[in-house]
Amino acid sequence: MKRLSEHLYAETDYDWANVGAAVTESGVVLLDCPVRPSDSRKWQEEVSALSPLGVRYLIATDYHGDHTTGSSFIEGDVALIAPQYVYDEISKGDNAFSKEIFVKTLRDLGFTDEADEITNAAVPLPQFCFEDTLTLHLPPLTFEIHRKGGHSPACTSVLVPEEGVLFAGDVVINGPSPGMRDAFVREWIEALAWVESLDIETIVPGHGEICGKEAATELKNHLSGMMEIMVEVVAGGKQKAEAVEDPKFLKYFHADDSRGEYWLQQRKDTFRDGLERLYDEVVAED
Repeated sequence: MKRLSEHLYAETDYDWANVGAAVTESGVVLLDCPVRPSDSRKWQEEVSALSPLGVRYLIATDYHGDHTTGSSFIEGDVALIAPQYVYDEISKGDNAFSKEIFVKTLRDLGFTDEADEITNAAVPLPQFCFEDTLTLHLPPLTFEIHRKGGHSPACTSVLVPEEGVLFAGDVVINGPSPGMRDAFVREWIEALAWVESLDIETIVPGHGEICGKEAATELKNHLSGMMEIMVEVVAGGKQKAEAVEDPKFLKYFHADDSRGEYWLQQRKDTFRDGLERLYDEVVAED
């Protein structure tokens, strides 16, 4: 666990999404939670020791499984806060928010018991939801919660202005290739421009190492490059099926093949889904 400031902490070493914690006079606030049950319990044990009141709040920054699955294993009387999109997607059932991806990947990696535990655990619905913004006043901190979209319609960042830290969720991904499963690229570029405008020193990205605003700029350039290629491809008259197969997009794809065949195929499929949506965005703007 890394200490970011007087009251803020983060962990980037768990499988899948990063997580954060904030210590307030009302107890600990969690920013997302680890996917694997063993990691979720370890994280709770660590952060509960930071306050005699223990964990009191959990803010989920997306409906994707790497941001929601671990909430099944949060213990105690914890208030779950999330965008309304998260409530709506969880209400549809497990596969709707990609819990299955993590179950099958854990099985591929030999973690059968944890895969079974995730399968059998209900993901709780958030009790407090918002459409676009929500502010929590929990002295000595303020949590300015912004649904920015882009990576997914629910994608949310949490700004703690007193300490100059943004828990960016998947608005900022500090790595070689962002997930494109539910992405709207134009909206994502706009969200990253918003990040660049903030008066902050530290970003906890949804994935990758803790960083500064340079990671937001790098990702914005990455997505802008994809957009430029798609504009060129559409202008050349290619239909969607041919456009998304253009080899110029290959440099934007990356997957960790150590996670098994199922994970690799999911990454390929969702990258294609993202390119198809990008094609539609460009055609609509033409």
